[in-house]
Amino acid sequence: MPPELPVWAQTYLYPPLVVVAIWVSMTAGVMYLNRRGPRAARLGLLLSVPLLGVAHWQFWEVRYDVSTLGAYRAFAAGMIVWSWHELAFYSGMISGPWRRPCPAHARGVVRFGYALGTHLYHELACAIELALMLYVLGDARNWVGLLVFCLNWALQHSAKLNVLLGVPWLQVDLFPPHLRYLGSYWARRPASAFFLPSVSVSTLLAGLLWLTAGSLMPDPVAVRLALIASVVTLGALEHWLLLLPARVAAAAGQVVE
Repeated sequence: MPPELPVWAQTYLYPPLVVVAIWVSMTAGVMYLNRRGPRAARLGLLLSVPLLGVAHWQFWEVRYDVSTLGAYRAFAAGMIVWSWHELAFYSGMISGPWRRPCPAHARGVVRFGYALGTHLYHELACAIELALMLYVLGDARNWVGLLVFCLNWALQHSAKLNVLLGVPWLQVDLFPPHLRYLGSYWARRPASAFFLPSVSVSTLLAGLLWLTAGSLMPDPVAVRLALIASVVTLGALEHWLLLLPARVAAAAGQVVE
């Protein structure tokens, strides 16, 4: 039999590596399809429907499985479902009734309304997905997949609000041509008052999850918490990156001066 994995690695090493690998591969796949154009993205979305079905089947299969393997299976299923919904939005299949740049006159609540119009159907689809998950899981004991989906959704909302209200660093040029209109809703300015509480909540939550996971080793629940903590950590890092480049640039300028 192969030697048992070190306890610390089961919590602090392998879950983050798996999360990063799946997150990077899913993100790269969505970006690749969108850069090929809306037709390629929509074709990829339709061809991936069976994979979406497999992910939902996995939710059902592992709903009572609280083992380490069950945690990884539920996590992978949650990421597949979330990535499918992301691709549905960015391909234009499930986005919103408003698919044009933000009108120049729009300010405040009106601007927020136009921004919501670009995402409305996507948000409704995610809400329906969440209701379906809750129905499928019922009295489940393994909630990793559901939590992964919910955390990705919540972190995405936080990031979108931040770029809507304003952050110092944006990369609108990364959007393919059919999505460039989304950049008109982003504001490049000093971070708003919303940035600090939003990034603080995600950062503190990640820290608490890691501490709790460490205190519960070697129980399999530690692996489940580590997977969730890794997702929150990536979300917090994405938030910080909206601010970090501006600070680095400012520091570099001071050194030159």
